[in-house]
Amino acid sequence: MGRALRHTPWPVLLLIASFLCPTELSVYVGSARLPPHRALLLLLIPLAMWRLVGAKAFRVATFDVLFLFFGMWTVFVYIYHHGQADGLQTGAALAIDSFGSFIVARAYVRSEAAFEATAASLFGAVVVAGLMALPEMLGGQIFLHDFLAKVTGYVHPVAVEKRGGLTRAFGPFDHPIHLGTFCASGLALAAYAARREMTAITRSLFVAACAMTSVSSAPMLSLGVQVALMAFDKATRGIKGRVAIAFAVIAGAFGALSLVATRSPFALIATGLTLDPWTGYYRLMIWEHGLENVWSHPLTGLGLNDWDRPLWMVSSTIDAFWLVIAIRGGLPAFLLLVLGIAFLMFGATRRMRRASPALKRMGHGWVISLMALMLLGCTVHYWNVPFAYFFFFLGLGGCLADPVRSAASVKARPVAAPTPRRVRWVMPEGEAMVAGRHAAAGRWPVPVAVGLVKAG
Repeated sequence: MGRALRHTPWPVLLLIASFLCPTELSVYVGSARLPPHRALLLLLIPLAMWRLVGAKAFRVATFDVLFLFFGMWTVFVYIYHHGQADGLQTGAALAIDSFGSFIVARAYVRSEAAFEATAASLFGAVVVAGLMALPEMLGGQIFLHDFLAKVTGYVHPVAVEKRGGLTRAFGPFDHPIHLGTFCASGLALAAYAARREMTAITRSLFVAACAMTSVSSAPMLSLGVQVALMAFDKATRGIKGRVAIAFAVIAGAFGALSLVATRSPFALIATGLTLDPWTGYYRLMIWEHGLENVWSHPLTGLGLNDWDRPLWMVSSTIDAFWLVIAIRGGLPAFLLLVLGIAFLMFGATRRMRRASPALKRMGHGWVISLMALMLLGCTVHYWNVPFAYFFFFLGLGGCLADPVRSAASVKARPVAAPTPRRVRWVMPEGEAMVAGRHAAAGRWPVPVAVGLVKAG
């Protein structure tokens, strides 16, 4: 771990540490609340932009532009709905968290060594978060937030909720499911970044144990998905078209479930693979009625305005990151984000074919972990730290999709041969006569007496 701390770029290390700072440590600038990670991003964004501008090997990629436009559209939408003052404050905060976190990772994680060290540092952060959460899960009290509320005077709403006799821990995060998301999503990356198989197994066990302190269904499902994808990756290594085969198997399984089951496959997963079936059903209803709001306001969304739903759905919370993006920012925000991720993943997977074996292995881990994050986003809303962490994780992919290139090699120009010197050889009259007779007889080639080239 000490090696990882030494080799992780210091802005990246600070940002990862800020993800573990509870919201009670926020600072205020006027009416704006700046959580620790956002306050740090305000300092790091100019440095990251300057670093990229001055990097000769950096080129602006399509996904960079799409993520930038996503942040700009977010600001525009909130100003449109809530006016210049409130809209700018909310929209700018989201833009800082999204594009700011992305650009810091994009600027400073540019090499294989930096990527490996950052993956190890993220694993260390997961262990620290788990150690903070373990006493809460076993002790039945939210120790960290309760303590900081007394120290700072800021009271973050927490509740002691038990499942299976265990308390859902918060750790340094705003919600137990945020703790589970942060810990669980890094399983594949932590394992694939390990240099030895035993280290990979140890890391996987630690990540799983830390994620389980949240006692949440979605992170546990994420762990299972990553383990399945890692097993599939190992079993099909070397098989051509294995991605197409995987999609065919998944499509076939969904089709079979649709034919034999009385409910849709999504309903079966939501209610059958969760610790609380009612929670799964309620999230299905959120998607059903949330999509109606998306189709009703497709261009600019609703901003922070309340969304339409049945009266029995009392809470305005939308437990789905992707749905929140579409409802609040409209379809343009959703499409900009999805297209940016698609271009990033396409560039990463294409260039990984020519990468070193170590970087290719870590790239596979990044792809699997990103898929887990995207899956979790269907049932979890990312806000505050998880929102910034999601875009930070996307920024790590820039090292794969747009690796640092060596200085353009100058094509070697053929070295011109020295200019030959033409020497006029003058044969004595007698020798010339002898040569002439031999040439005529075919015994000698015709001598070139004048203009014979002498190699210099």
